Amino acid sequence: MPIAIHLWNKRQGTTVKMGSLRWLEASASRRWSRVKLNEVWLLLLRCFVLLLLAAALAQPVLVRPPQKPDAQKAVYIGQELLYTSTARQQIQPTIAALLQRGYRLYSYAPGFAAIPQEQWQQISSSTQDSVIYSPANYWGLLPALAEKHKQPQDSIWLFTSDQQRYFAGARPVAVPANIRWLPVASGAAALWLQAAVQTAPDSLLLLIGEGSREGITYSRQFIGTATKEITLHGQTLELQWLRDTLQATFPGNSSSNVRVQTEPLYIALLADEAQQPELRYLQAALSAISRYTRFPIQITTEQDTAADWVFWLKDGEVPPQLQQQVAQNGLNLWVQPTAKPTAINTYMATAGEDVPVHQLRGAAGNEDQHILWATRNGGALLTVQPSGSGHIYRFRSGFSPALSGLGQSAQLPELLLPLLFPQPEAGGQDVRALDEQQLKPALQPVTATAEAPEARRISLVPWLVSAAFILFLTERILARRRATI
Repeated sequence: MPIAIHLWNKRQGTTVKMGSLRWLEASASRRWSRVKLNEVWLLLLRCFVLLLLAAALAQPVLVRPPQKPDAQKAVYIGQELLYTSTARQQIQPTIAALLQRGYRLYSYAPGFAAIPQEQWQQISSSTQDSVIYSPANYWGLLPALAEKHKQPQDSIWLFTSDQQRYFAGARPVAVPANIRWLPVASGAAALWLQAAVQTAPDSLLLLIGEGSREGITYSRQFIGTATKEITLHGQTLELQWLRDTLQATFPGNSSSNVRVQTEPLYIALLADEAQQPELRYLQAALSAISRYTRFPIQITTEQDTAADWVFWLKDGEVPPQLQQQVAQNGLNLWVQPTAKPTAINTYMATAGEDVPVHQLRGAAGNEDQHILWATRNGGALLTVQPSGSGHIYRFRSGFSPALSGLGQSAQLPELLLPLLFPQPEAGGQDVRALDEQQLKPALQPVTATAEAPEARRISLVPWLVSAAFILFLTERILARRRATI
């Protein structure tokens, strides 16, 4: 069509006959007049305009393939390893090799702050240890770390201590396979004063806790009230009276303050008829603690407003008056649900003998509850929750053989002792270790659950129409100039 229009638009010259030619008759030419194309560029412009408009009607698009995100390479370190030279030396060569391969260094703490190269060099060259107790829950941080590095091509190394004080709540079911978690064994030991009992006007019984990665043990020391220092395992402990509190200072300037126990401990055991077997195990454990500490513990099965502890093993909700005593009078309340138990086959996470757990009752603790006793898979057995000036303890199993092996275990008095004689500072000195199988979740293959970037689709219609319009204007200008010649 453009060609036909171009030929039809061809200008015909005017024939003017001159002289005698006017009288000659026109004769038919024996040769066909030859068709010749002139002004080829104008013809091409008209063709291109139509081609561009036809292409625009097809609505073509330019497809650009998505750009794959770059693989992230990172190393995360628990703060307790950064400032402990013996633990840091175990991982320092590995971290140095990873940094040379382009890995970046981060702190395994809420926020995952980056550790600059200069700071890491200062930490690496330091020979002085700092006492760091991070309240971070390493199991709780794991989902956030997995969400941050959910691409299969990411390569993550995670170094943490294996001390169980850094792990709370339920253990995650699985950890992504692109996170390589290496627990670092710590040989740390701790020594603290757990309790001081006045057995006579001029004598004291000290309960001293000793912690290692294998567990916690307690030893007794009988001293006079005027004693200023004692020697234990070759270490000298300095003692100082501060009114009704005894302060023990250990090597390294760590100290423990405990209130000297002078009054008997009153414990009320309140249970239904069906829970009487539970009371027998509790009474036996409390009697063993009293004999060991030489501290009088008075047990009653009646509700007593003067009680320091109340073990509630009854159906129904705890009476409001007891809850009020917890908040206002500093009562410690032990609640043992009587709901229908759920069968389970696991063990209690202790450093001593294996204690089987057969049944659990009630729901797991919320964020306000701190887990004191746990199963090997991280499930809550005993939780504590502050309430005013007192505390509420919730035990999800039981002491009878049908519920657990705890009542028949020799560890029950040792487990109850730090609850009856609490030492607030002992939590930071707990250096017990978790077994690696108990600490680490199972590996889970990384599937790219993140939204993959889509291919970019760019419409070419605006560009084609614009180009056709420009060519059309050019064609009109050239055609107008041709007409004026």
